[in-house]
Parts: sequence; structure tokens; C-alpha cells
Amino acid sequence: MTRPYYEDDAVTIYHGDALEVLPLLADKPDLVVTDPPYFQPAAHYVRARAAKPVRCSLGDRSVLEHAFKAWATAFGTATTDDAPLYLFCDGQSYSLIFRAFYSLGRIRPLVWDKVTSYNGYTWRHQHELIAWVERGARVPTGDGDVLRERGVKQADRLHPAEKPVKLLQRLIGKHPGVVLDPFAGSGSTLVAASRIGRRAIGIEIEERYCEIAARRLAQDNPFGEAA
Repeated sequence: MTRPYYEDDAVTIYHGDALEVLPLLADKPDLVVTDPPYFQPAAHYVRARAAKPVRCSLGDRSVLEHAFKAWATAFGTATTDDAPLYLFCDGQSYSLIFRAFYSLGRIRPLVWDKVTSYNGYTWRHQHELIAWVERGARVPTGDGDVLRERGVKQADRLHPAEKPVKLLQRLIGKHPGVVLDPFAGSGSTLVAASRIGRRAIGIEIEERYCEIAARRLAQDNPFGEAA
């Protein structure tokens, strides 16, 4: 097994590619909460002869489709048979996630209302989707499928796609067992799990974010905000 980058009583962080690290985990996690990379370039063009440039995202979607299929296989193998998955995504990548993860369980979109709108000029972005893959027995969460939680201010982010700890705690708190985040970033999922007394495993390919996550966990006060 690869040596942990960081480890305490509740959290273990591995530095590496999730596809390479997941098969080496000694124990199978019971829940996945993660924000996989799904960025598609805003301007991918193909110039036809004697015609204007035409936007075409076919190539970008093809790359993402293969990535999601590989992750679906890896997540399904590395976790317990009934482990639910929460995958942050957007309107374009949700369809790819649906196709890739369809064989694992029932898939429904949850809407994260960020309260404040961000990028854009006309209909500005105020929400994000979360693909919920429900496996095994149905979980009676008792909540609606719109989760309202203010996003992290850009000036305060330790990672470009950082998610609010309180939102992650709401997802994690619905299910028992060990939490896995294969794209741990700055460690928000791991902090959220630790604060509510849950064991968690994080995998991150960029060492600078492993360091940030390790520092957050080492300094965090479970009864307050991250230092």
C-alpha cells in the first residue's frame, strides 16, 4: 500500500492518481462525496472550409466520457456494494455521469443553491448539480432535493472549486460509515467528515493541495471554523 501523505485518528490522505490508489485501499469506504474534474473548454472550434468557425464540444465530451467510465468502474470496485455516491457536476457533465454510473445504482440530480450568483452576464450561475447515485436500500433522507447553502467566497477559497464544509456535512450526515473523496482538493470533504466524528479517506493528485488539506486538518477546531 502506498504511504499516506497525512494521517490522524480520523483522516488519511494519499498523494496520487485516484485510479492508481483506489485498488490499493485496505478497507472499502461506505460513501463517496467528491467533486470530479469536469471542466470543458469554453471555446473549442472546428473551422469548416469556406465557413465560419463552429463551436464543437464533441472532442471534449469524448475525453470526459472515458474519464467518467473509468472512475465509475474504480469507485464501484473500491467501495462497499451499497455505498452511495455524491458527484458535483454541471448541466453539461450530468448527462455523462448518468451514462457512466447508470450500472451502479439509481441516479437523481440534487440542486445546490449557492444563494449568491457568480459568473455570467444574463442568467448568472447560482446553482450547481450533484449527481446522487443511490445504491442498495433506499435511504429516507426526509429532505427536498434543493440544498441551500452559501458558497465559499472567491477571496477565501483555498481551491478554485472549493465547496462549503456545511453543505458537505449535510450530505455526509445522511449515511453511516467511512467517507471517500477521490479528488480531495483542499480537503473540505475531509474536514466536514472529521467535524462530525467520521473517518475519511482523501486522494489528491496535486501535492500542493495535499499540503493545504493536511494543514487544515492539523489546525482545524471541530467546534469552529478551519484555521
